[in-house]
Amino acid sequence: MAATVTIPALLTLFKIDRDLHALRVALDTVQKDQKRQQAKIVALQKDHDTRDLANKKLQAEVSGKELEIKSRQEHIDKMRATLNNTKTNKEYSAILITISAEKGEVAKIETAALEQMQTVESAAKEVASLKAQIAAEQAVLAKIEAEHSEKVSNLQRQIDELSIKRNDAAKHVPNDALRQYDRVSLKYPGDAMAPMEYDEGDLDNISCGSCYMGLTTEHLNGLRGRDQILRCDSCTRILYLPEMALHT
Repeated sequence: MAATVTIPALLTLFKIDRDLHALRVALDTVQKDQKRQQAKIVALQKDHDTRDLANKKLQAEVSGKELEIKSRQEHIDKMRATLNNTKTNKEYSAILITISAEKGEVAKIETAALEQMQTVESAAKEVASLKAQIAAEQAVLAKIEAEHSEKVSNLQRQIDELSIKRNDAAKHVPNDALRQYDRVSLKYPGDAMAPMEYDEGDLDNISCGSCYMGLTTEHLNGLRGRDQILRCDSCTRILYLPEMALHT
């Protein structure tokens, strides 16, 4: 069999990527609780901020109504003061009608303001409850982070170390082969290569070791005879002979 360079170099890279992928999956699993808790806090904070803003706007409306009530009441007081200076019954009656109408408007505004104040009070309790809930969930997050800190740190250290080895291993793979490998890796992280499964006594049954679809003797002979990249016609993984993995 002709000496090969590309496939062994790819297999070295593949083994590193397989370990890297396993470590990243482990890290993601460890961090899932943390990410879920962070998302929960973000959702609660968003709800809190939305309710708090709405309540502040409502409070501003209540303050506006209180100012309007004060202004109208001052107007009523001024009109009452003018009653003693009226010269005719008609003028006196007109002022009384205006005062009555103004008092009616004040009553309406007071009723609306009272309803809004009750809503503000209820909303303020909800906002305070959400704030307390956020604080409690942040405490839970801090506990999760403390418990997982060492494990996360250890996994990240291994990932960083393997990433350096991965970069060094990639330098030994021909550029075209590396481009093909990287494209397949995007589809199958940590699983870009597959062994050919076959029996020398039954070469009519050759298959891909990953998707188990049938391959031909041309695939087998191609790997045995030339230093080239062959891919499964079905899953597109890069193929290698099992014995090649023994020497990497």
